[in-house]
Amino acid sequence: MNTEIKTAKAVAVGSTLGGELVSYKRDGQEYVWEGLPEYWASHAPVLFPTVGSTIDDSVKFEGKAYPLKKHGFARKQEFRLLEADSDRLVYELFDSAASHEVYPYKFRLLIEHKISDEGFSTTYTVENIDSKNIVFCIGGHAGFKCPLHDGEKFSDYKLIFSEVENEDVIYTTNYGGGYIDPSLPITDKLKNTNEWELNYPDFDVDVLLAKKLKSRQVKLVNKNTGKGIDFDFTGFNALGVWTPPKKQAPFVCLEPWNGLPAHLGETGNFEDKPYAITLEPGKKYSVGYKIKAID
Repeated sequence: MNTEIKTAKAVAVGSTLGGELVSYKRDGQEYVWEGLPEYWASHAPVLFPTVGSTIDDSVKFEGKAYPLKKHGFARKQEFRLLEADSDRLVYELFDSAASHEVYPYKFRLLIEHKISDEGFSTTYTVENIDSKNIVFCIGGHAGFKCPLHDGEKFSDYKLIFSEVENEDVIYTTNYGGGYIDPSLPITDKLKNTNEWELNYPDFDVDVLLAKKLKSRQVKLVNKNTGKGIDFDFTGFNALGVWTPPKKQAPFVCLEPWNGLPAHLGETGNFEDKPYAITLEPGKKYSVGYKIKAID
């Protein structure tokens, strides 16, 4: 079920399927990727309770193996629309007998989308309703139209980070489902610079991932006009940048992650995952990202 909300300048649509924000238009301009299935059928899914691939679609919780697949299961679940205000949507998902087959913990997951005339925010809140600690990863997979306007090209756009970076940008594999493989080359996209020009061949392997950025804001803008978006990912440990390999798709995803895909040679124990979050009974954990239009 889709629900529309509005402000004076903006119209957004949320979906109970995955709790996604599937559209945000400001003055008639769409910013969120439309989800065309020939490229990628999603828009901005939540990644929970894992981020990225797992080795052979399996992980271990407390020493027991579970068949948990890439990006987790929440993005494919039907959420309940908990609240709907003029500028705000809140979606809710609880654990179930089916979720316990792949993830053994009891939880409540809330996704809040709040819009304004300038942009929108998406916030994830995980509540531990179990009697023991739970462990999870969580992340976003926000797709944005790129190019935004007719007559533009993907290569007209660049990322501008808020800080000058000197950080390795690594690939995940295009085999086996997107693992981190230390044998893959490391790119110099963010060596002593804060600008990264977008070109399709850069994404022919898979996700490009930066793990230790100083920046917590990045702009996606047309390098000729300066128009685009400002993306704030404060609270996240890593940022992936992705467009489907070798499809020349008219969008790019900015993916803020707390958690990483599987490393080749890892233990398989979920508790060992970099940036995994451990949450005590009765506690809540919130994190989110914000988008502001630049025109």
